[in-house]
Amino acid sequence: MKILFVTGSDAAFFNSLLICLQSFAERLPGQQLLVCDFGLTDAQARFLGGLGLLLERPPILDTRGVFFRKAGLFHYLRHNNRNPDGSEAVMWLDADVTLMDVGPADIGSALADMQSAGADLAVCREIDGRNVGQMIALFADARMAPFARAAAAANLDASLPYYCSGLFICRSMTVLKHWAELADQTADHPLFDQNVLNVTLHRDRVPVLALDCEEWQAYGNSLDRVRLVPSANGAAARIGGRNIKSLHASSPAPGHLLIGVCRMTVRDLDLTGPYKLFLAEPLRMHQLQLLAQFVVAHGETLLRLGIATRAMKPVEGFEFVTL
Repeated sequence: MKILFVTGSDAAFFNSLLICLQSFAERLPGQQLLVCDFGLTDAQARFLGGLGLLLERPPILDTRGVFFRKAGLFHYLRHNNRNPDGSEAVMWLDADVTLMDVGPADIGSALADMQSAGADLAVCREIDGRNVGQMIALFADARMAPFARAAAAANLDASLPYYCSGLFICRSMTVLKHWAELADQTADHPLFDQNVLNVTLHRDRVPVLALDCEEWQAYGNSLDRVRLVPSANGAAARIGGRNIKSLHASSPAPGHLLIGVCRMTVRDLDLTGPYKLFLAEPLRMHQLQLLAQFVVAHGETLLRLGIATRAMKPVEGFEFVTL
């Protein structure tokens, strides 16, 4: 079964997206990572369109926010005539995921395991092992009320496992269709797309293959234990003796992320704007090296479209500063 790789980004996530695209190109050469337009600028959309990666936003989602749009992945695929017959599996990566020592064989093995198990979705359990009830109770106020109502309407047991939507493989367009339909019926709230996906999976009794979250997309407190080591394919991430396939710049705890307006200078080009990076210096430097490689490869196009600007103070290599 062939596989279609997809992510999504708005304007504020664009710099993170470029890191993701470079890590994808290095780890899965010859493949394309398509990008759903969650709210890109015209220049950003034209840049991705020029690379053949843009999935244009369907009009049905024009008035929706980013997380409604992610849950509407089915609409993006249908609007852009991608996988119309459901013959391809769809692998989703959040745009702030950095692929590490992972390759086609790893993804092919996961897909084979799905086929053997009869699973329609391969997805990670929430990294701390929380269940549906614990996630509903995550906030002290009533912000999770729409999730609680949707779970109650579907008669979900609070002890059911809760899954993370940052990375998954789906073999069923019906699952994606039902996710989009339920999103349209659910009020906005924290963790919107992820909560709606969990209700969809449990309500529909979707056969799921649980992936090891720390192995497939380490985030949160797991980031404290990640070390980078050299490998034949470039830097690899390890936790203990385990190979970590990707790192996700996401954490509910402080001390893991650097989020702010920054400037990246690569030779004679500046890329200024919002950044979301790892706070730990080795992990952040790996991200910046990937971004620098992307800018070197695509700098003239980024400059022509006004995404990058000529640097006032060119540097050898690259330089990164917070503003």
